[in-house]
Amino acid sequence: MRTNRRLFLAGVILLMLPLVFKAYAGDDRDEVKFRWDILHLASFSPVTVGPGGSASALANDNSKITVTGTGKFEPGETEEVTGGGTWQTFSATGVLTGSGTYRVTSLVRFNLAPGFQTSGLIDNIPGANGDLSDNRAGLLIVNIAYSDGSKGVLAVSCHLNGGPDFVARPAAPASVFEGITASKGFVDYWFRVAPVAGVDGNRTLFHTIGEGEDRD
Repeated sequence: MRTNRRLFLAGVILLMLPLVFKAYAGDDRDEVKFRWDILHLASFSPVTVGPGGSASALANDNSKITVTGTGKFEPGETEEVTGGGTWQTFSATGVLTGSGTYRVTSLVRFNLAPGFQTSGLIDNIPGANGDLSDNRAGLLIVNIAYSDGSKGVLAVSCHLNGGPDFVARPAAPASVFEGITASKGFVDYWFRVAPVAGVDGNRTLFHTIGEGEDRD
């Protein structure tokens, strides 16, 4: 009888240990948060980026959506997400068909990708640490609400180009695209408009944000 009781108590203790360790780890660990931006290229020589840019994607009939935006999120916390921007839609012939604002309502998922930022880029995103070590590549998907009452999903993807020493600073995998895709109601703007060298637009960036920092 005593043996069974001892085995029972030992089992209870073993089951509780992970919970205890998790609680302590949660108290001591700084959760990593992120900021996302659709970039504006303020200069091409040297390459200088800041907030306030735009990016576009095409639907099946070549109609287009163009958005601006920025926001913050914590991976794994679907409600710990903020952000938004503006939107415009265009017909396949380039006629404006709608415009307004949108806001991020929840996080669907975020996946980091490997890769380094190109050395020498000047990062003017508010709160950037200046040495590019807080730049990240990856894929963010969020639910959004448009100002006209429609809803959709926004995907923000960042490909870091690496270099100029690609051994020390490898680029993100080629499978990681640069830009955005989006849906709005029943329309899926699934084909991103790729960035073009020397042209401002269709570029994105993720930054890490330490616990307690507020990078507006």
